[in-house]
Amino acid sequence: MAMFLSIILTMGFAYWFYKTAQRLHANSVQWSIVGAFAYQLPAWAWMLMVSKPYLSSLQGTANKSSMTAGLIGHTWLVVGITVALLVYRFALLKTTVRDEG
Repeated sequence: MAMFLSIILTMGFAYWFYKTAQRLHANSVQWSIVGAFAYQLPAWAWMLMVSKPYLSSLQGTANKSSMTAGLIGHTWLVVGITVALLVYRFALLKTTVRDEG
């Protein structure tokens, strides 16, 4: 279920960045790719370097099925969303397009 949600979020961020870049007269395709990567790269990095090692350290303990373990297991979604929103706010919205000519 989390992977399906991640795919939907990736497509959503790509579309959102694409439409915003179109509105700002910037390179829409480039910004849609940036939006997808802005979500995916931090999410995967967090999952592989923080969430998975933490959950594997809980292996064999009674806390594995606790709500905390479930929340830690899905923090990579929150990290990806946060970074994508920061890129949107501090990079895409401050994009200026120079006139060619």
